[in-house]
Amino acid sequence: MTTERTLTQATLPPIVPLALIVGVSPFATDMYIPALPAIARDLATSPSAVQLSLTAFLVAFAVGQLLAGPVSDGIGRRPMMLGGTALFALASLGCALAPDVGTLIAARVVEGLAGAAAAVAGRAMVSDVMAGPPMAKVFGTLAAINAIGPVVAPLAGGAVLSFATWRVMFVVLAVLGAVFFAMVVPYFHETLRTRGSVGLAANWQRIRQLVAIPRFRAYLLTGVLSTIGFFAYIATSSFVFQTEFGFSEGLYTLVFATNATMMIITTLVFRRVVGRFSEDGLLTFGLAVGTIGGAGVLVAALLGLGPVPVWCSLAVVTGAWGFVLPAAMTRTQHVGAAHPGTAAALQGGLSFGLGGLGTPLAGLLGGTALAMGSVMVVLMAAAVVVQASATRRTR
Repeated sequence: MTTERTLTQATLPPIVPLALIVGVSPFATDMYIPALPAIARDLATSPSAVQLSLTAFLVAFAVGQLLAGPVSDGIGRRPMMLGGTALFALASLGCALAPDVGTLIAARVVEGLAGAAAAVAGRAMVSDVMAGPPMAKVFGTLAAINAIGPVVAPLAGGAVLSFATWRVMFVVLAVLGAVFFAMVVPYFHETLRTRGSVGLAANWQRIRQLVAIPRFRAYLLTGVLSTIGFFAYIATSSFVFQTEFGFSEGLYTLVFATNATMMIITTLVFRRVVGRFSEDGLLTFGLAVGTIGGAGVLVAALLGLGPVPVWCSLAVVTGAWGFVLPAAMTRTQHVGAAHPGTAAALQGGLSFGLGGLGTPLAGLLGGTALAMGSVMVVLMAAAVVVQASATRRTR
């Protein structure tokens, strides 16, 4: 049973804080990566145990979306945003005060669950109040702002380490969570027009209803496949450029920043063209271009052409992602419009969780440019096939 209610302020929250909340993951992961060795020394534990704190956050962030999204379709977006941002701040403070690695890992799990609840509710807010090209433009803006995170977060972490300990990094995250909460209270109004039933059975029913839609399943599969390929780049590129090609840390940072800039540019292009071309067409285009970029990496590795062609090909891949990410979000939310929170949960949780398989996959194949290119081109090509086939069947 559902209950209807009338909203007095069903408006989109301020775009910048919304983007920061939705894209909190890079800040909570990339910022403290430079401090992992220092954490291991300070807590008298092994590097692998400290790395588990990173894995714990990523898994919790993926699972948290799957849990929180359906719940937000029942209780509303605003409670999830308030609870998620407040708990994120408290969990970050817990990380800063952790006396041992076990406590750190536990606090990171809570931090990941809290961040996921706020992020998935934020994406659902967009589809609550917008549809079609306007919704696509907003998702494009979110993607453009979020693309800055992987560049800024490690630099911010390094800056903190230059004058303070690793614990201060988590204090910064706690302050960030508190600022998010302070922004949600006055500016993030409830956007859910129809509250659904609450409970595990109701949540599972919402998931089943969406997964029963063939086109929705296709978008989920496309997102998972392409994300695995993209994560292969995220996880392997540092080893490729620094170990295989002998780049310094500073020069690799330039590589990463250049590629991230390409994504920012293409998401802004996406915002301008989305009204002129269909979202499905832009998604197919992005996947195809990403496949071409992955093939460029593979060919450059096979022929031993050196780092520059690999760098340029990766720039093509990240540029293509500026089309793939907002288009995939928009189409998934459109098809899953009956339950926007659940749709955002499945799209974000499955893509983020299963997409993480790209991390060990490329590493198991050797962690080289050849391995990275192989994983990228195979998975992105498979995503193109799924997208093209589903689009043809729909027509």
